[in-house]
This record gives sequence, C-alpha cells and structure tokens, in this order.
Amino acid sequence: MEKKSSPKKKKADKGKPKKLTAVERRRIERERLRSRAGDDPLAAFDTSEERKSAPSVDEDIMNFGGVSTFGEIDDYYSRNFGDFVSEPEAPVGKDKRDDDRSLPAAQRRIKPASNLSRKQRRRRVVFSYVFVFVIVVMTAILLSFNVMFRTTEIKVSAQGLPYTDEEIIETAGIDYGDNIFFAKRKAARKNLMDKYPYVEDAQIHARIPGTQIIEIETAIPSYQVQFSGGFAVVSANCRILEVNEVQRNGIPLLKGIKLNHTRPGEYITFEKESTKQILDEVVKNINENEVGNIYGIDISNTANIELNYDNRITILLGLPEDVGYKLRTAKAIINKSLAATDRGTLDVSLCNSDRRSSYFTPIYSDAVSRPDGVQSAPPSQSAGDTDYINDIIE
Repeated sequence: MEKKSSPKKKKADKGKPKKLTAVERRRIERERLRSRAGDDPLAAFDTSEERKSAPSVDEDIMNFGGVSTFGEIDDYYSRNFGDFVSEPEAPVGKDKRDDDRSLPAAQRRIKPASNLSRKQRRRRVVFSYVFVFVIVVMTAILLSFNVMFRTTEIKVSAQGLPYTDEEIIETAGIDYGDNIFFAKRKAARKNLMDKYPYVEDAQIHARIPGTQIIEIETAIPSYQVQFSGGFAVVSANCRILEVNEVQRNGIPLLKGIKLNHTRPGEYITFEKESTKQILDEVVKNINENEVGNIYGIDISNTANIELNYDNRITILLGLPEDVGYKLRTAKAIINKSLAATDRGTLDVSLCNSDRRSSYFTPIYSDAVSRPDGVQSAPPSQSAGDTDYINDIIE
C-alpha cells in the first residue's frame, strides 16, 4: 500500500525549494547559454567552422549533479573568439542609451541622419562662406589701417591767432605716425579750447593719405571792461581773452557791469540774465552792420542804451528794440549828413520802420566856433531831411 503523506508534512515541504529534473536543468542551461551568446555582436554573423563546431547545449556535456560545464564553453570561446564584452552600466540617474561613448564601435548606436532639407543645407553652406568672407575682409581692413594712413603732415588753419603753429600742434596732442582715422579729435579740441582763450572753436579733419588739418575759429574781442587792476578784453561769448594794464585801442569800453573774475579763459557773469541778452543783441548788430569807431557801450540803464562814436558823438539807442535799424540810421546820418568834425548827441531812440524820426544836438566848444545867430542847440534840431536819410539806409 502507498503511504499517504500527512498534512503536516505537506505544509513542511511547501516552504522548501523544489528539486529540478534533468530536463528542466538542461532547459535552464540552454537559456543561459543562448542569452550569453546573444551578448556577442558577431555571433549572428560568424560562419566559421570553429563556431559551427562549438559545443552545443544539446550535447551531453552537462553534469546532472548540478555542476555546469560552462567553464569548458567559456574556455572554448575565449580561445577562438576572445572574451565576451558586456555593455557597461550607465551612470546613476542617466539612461545608458544616452551615453555609448565607451562601447565598441560595433555596439554603438548609429546616429540618425540630419533632418535638414537640401535647400536648408545649401543656405547653411552659403552663410558659412559669407561669414568667413566678412571676417577676412574686416581683418584686412584693420591691418591696412594699422599699417597705412599714418600721419605724415599736420597743418594749422587759423587767422589772427596770437599763437604759433608749433604751440597749437603740441597742445592738440597729435603726433606724427598716428593713424589719421583714430586720432583723438575730441580730446585735442578740448585741450586747445581750455588752454588758449582766443580759440573760439577747433575742428580736426583727416585728409588721405596722411594729413591732419587743425581748423581754428579765432575769438574776436567785442569789448573791454575796466576793473581795479586794469582792463579785461572780452569776446562775444563773454570769455575773458586777455588782461592789460592800459586800455586797448579799437575795442569798445563797456560800462554798467562789474567783473567777478579777471583770469584769462574765464567767463564773466551778470547779475541779471536780461542784461547779458541786451548786450549780446547790441554787440551782434554792431558787428553785422559794420559800425566802426565805437569807443564805448553804456548799458548802465538798459532802457536808455548809449554808444560812444569816435569820442565825439553820443548815439542814443533807447530801449533794446529795433537795434539793427537804429544803428543803420545812425551810420547813414554820420556818413552822409554830419561833418567829420561835428560833435554832439545823435538820438535815434524813436527811430524804427514805422516812425522815421532822428535828431542830432550839436555841442559847440566855444562862442567862436558857434555859427552866427545860434544861441544854443535846441533839443529838437533835425539832422536834415528825414526822408532823405531813410532813403539812404533802405
């Protein structure tokens, strides 16, 4: 009779590993061998006789006692095909498919071909050629600038400047041999204007192949102001040009302002901005209308501006309105209606384009020079036919 196993024994055997039969062990070994041979990338393409004669799993080379004969198989493959190469493990946190640089060439993934179209590839090639061409041209230009266009000549263009050309060139800081296109023009202009008061403005120009031209606008003395230490000559921009102990001839003497600065190169200041505007307007019209022999300008009373003409005639301009017309009228009267020896006051304060009225009041030095029958000079004595005078200035 067969012995039946008790339930307790079945429960005890349930936790123990099941013993494999010979068929199952051969199947497992066969699968292991196939998986191991699959790691060889050349296994599927090898048709050599040695490979064909390699031991097969189907042959009876297994020890059914549980000991595998894979050592013999490994020795065989090592002698004929070398050691198997396994794929290295990918770093932690990185997919091993993304890093196959350490794999043999046969096991590396083949990169896909570019997805660019033929037109896009052509554009890329053209762009590369254009980029290289531009770089080459720019390099050639820079090299030519560094080698060519060196300063070989420096010219100074100025009129009435009380400084020598050598002083101007030295102060500008332009040297022979410097590139004419890379000269420091702004710095040169600033140096000239800061050091020399008579330099109203300065511009530096380049002329190919190697000439630098320094053009200077000379400041014109417009008036001079007396102070305790002498006389300061001032330009139209209110900049002190020079300081002299005595009054300089040919430059009007300005009355009505006080100097806060007397150093050449500094600018004078005014208590009221309107005073400066009035003075600028008077000086501008004197220069534009070429009224010469003006010895003095008095703006002490801006409502009654006076000019000293040739130290013998006082010109009353009155309010700073229609200054240009008033000066042209005074110039016409002095040149056409007055003698070179006449002295007195010429009032053109009421003269404008609508009201053409001007008066001259002569001054006689003594009774001998006074004409017969003239006791005194009436304030309303006319200088002549007003229409005739206005026809001249028009």
